[in-house]
Amino acid sequence: MPFDVSRQCAVVVLTLNAQPHLPALLAALAGLAQAPRRVLFVDSGSSDDTVALVRAAGHAVHGIERSDFGHGRTRNLAARLCDDCEYLVFLTQDACPQGAEWLTRLLEPFADTQVALVYGRQLPRATAHWPERHAREFNYPGQPDRSDAHDLARRGIKAVFCSNSFAAYRRSALAAVGGFPEQLPMGEDMAAALRLLQAGHARVYQPQARAVHSHAYSAVQEMRRYFDIGALMAMDPELRRVQLAASGEGLRFLRAEWAGAWRLHGLAGALGTGQRAGAKALGFFLGRRYAVLPVAWRRQLSMHSFFWSAPRRWGWWEAAA
Repeated sequence: MPFDVSRQCAVVVLTLNAQPHLPALLAALAGLAQAPRRVLFVDSGSSDDTVALVRAAGHAVHGIERSDFGHGRTRNLAARLCDDCEYLVFLTQDACPQGAEWLTRLLEPFADTQVALVYGRQLPRATAHWPERHAREFNYPGQPDRSDAHDLARRGIKAVFCSNSFAAYRRSALAAVGGFPEQLPMGEDMAAALRLLQAGHARVYQPQARAVHSHAYSAVQEMRRYFDIGALMAMDPELRRVQLAASGEGLRFLRAEWAGAWRLHGLAGALGTGQRAGAKALGFFLGRRYAVLPVAWRRQLSMHSFFWSAPRRWGWWEAAA
């Protein structure tokens, strides 16, 4: 039996100066065949017309100070604000779901009571170049996937891979594992996924639920993103153990990107791939050693510099790093 989405689900969108993305996003919400019980936008002090446009569309907005934002912290706040809904769907402002059935499709796997987390397929933008397209095609294929605790030793980080840009959670299961970790610069989704699997739940990838969401990162941006990934692994010993169990996924990704770049753009494309790969490796190396770097360096190296401006959120990790 299909889920009665209107009674059980909240859609949560995090925004900051989201005005350019709102026409498509609001249309995706308005065009749903089955509407959620509530739609909540959590806005981090936008200075454009984001709040006015969202309210004009009939949706609720909860405002927070920009300095109070945190990937895990803000989503935990949203979960508390939607405590009358059992299923929480999280979107970022630049993720645009496709079709009228995306919400129903995303929630379908919850018919299995073991499932606590479902994430959907992310498609590249129409203007995306090869590296951007490859990242989405590699990480979000057309085949569904499922993992539980038995897959951790064999699949490593791939068993907990997911993205809060387009994902849904069983709220009661998420609350039982303590919600999203708040002392991480990013990766609160995979950290929560790991804890859900360890608690006996399952994670599902649902490619029938689709959203357009991709980024064209420069080599410098890749370095900063991988600095945060390295810091994440250094801060979370559970994720670090799972990451060490991964079976060559990074190398497989790089080989496929190199082959595609060579086929499409020849030597220049292959060299560009090598440059980005070097930037990622450097960022990850530095991120794993963030604890020995001055805080000012961390802010410069990180894609989420605001995280390092709030010592109360990360300082206690220093002793364990």
